[in-house]
Amino acid sequence: MAFNEVKEELNEIKKSSEAYLNTSLEYYRLWGFKISVKASTQFMTFILLSLFGMMALLFLSLATAFAIGSALKSYYLGFLIVGAFYILITILAYSCRKTIVERPVIKKLSEIILND
Repeated sequence: MAFNEVKEELNEIKKSSEAYLNTSLEYYRLWGFKISVKASTQFMTFILLSLFGMMALLFLSLATAFAIGSALKSYYLGFLIVGAFYILITILAYSCRKTIVERPVIKKLSEIILND
């Protein structure tokens, strides 16, 4: 008699464990899906804003180069000055890349993953 009760209890424990594991697995699948959707949405928003920002920057740079070139009576110098300015900005951004890029990206990703 006791053997049958133990056997039934073990079967019930097995069923409960399987149900728990399946529920946990489904939860983590949904959690992973939510995180990936959130991250990809923010990534696509960033890409879209960057694209339009770059287009605006291109036209503003062209206008600035032509204006400087017109003032100096040499369009070559205008484009050279604007190009040198961008090289200076690139060197400055590269030297500060940890504070400008890495830390904000890590902070944002940790907010997405850990707060949910």
